Amino acid sequence: MKALKRRAVSDAGELARVLAQCASELEPGLRLLQRAAAAGEVSVDLLCVDASRRLVVVVSEVVASPETVLRALEGVAWWREHTALLERMLPGAGVDPHGAPRALIAAARFGDRALRLLRALGAAAPDAVECYLFEGAEGLVVAFDRVVVAPGTRPPAAAEAAPTDEAQRAGALVESLERLRFREVFR
Repeated sequence: MKALKRRAVSDAGELARVLAQCASELEPGLRLLQRAAAAGEVSVDLLCVDASRRLVVVVSEVVASPETVLRALEGVAWWREHTALLERMLPGAGVDPHGAPRALIAAARFGDRALRLLRALGAAAPDAVECYLFEGAEGLVVAFDRVVVAPGTRPPAAAEAAPTDEAQRAGALVESLERLRFREVFR
């Protein structure tokens, strides 16, 4: 059995090329429509359509920053304002012109500021996926890890906190730490 060797991602263009080749692995039913597309004043790395026929704007970056999040949001906002262009620019793509476009950010790593912004945006935040590249015996291996960015909440007062709430928070913390430890093995 051969071990996988982690491959550092140093170029956003390389990451975009890899994502284009395995777009269907980012999420079930996702299909690539176009690479390197303009969305008004910003460029997005991929335009895709999901299983529910919604347009998905994919932005990739080596280290996602607040600027990455903003670029994804701007791309979606532009397509929301210009849905009439969908059929002309992407003929036969099967995109529902009435379905709201959405954003997905794929990065090798998400910076703390980007994660804080995603939490602050709550339900309006783009989907976030960490992308890992490995060298295997048969070539490049790609792994995805969906980043869960639940909006921050204030902890309840000590008198109001039920034991199950604390147990759930402790369990979530342990799970998060285990994922971090697993990631560190591959760095």
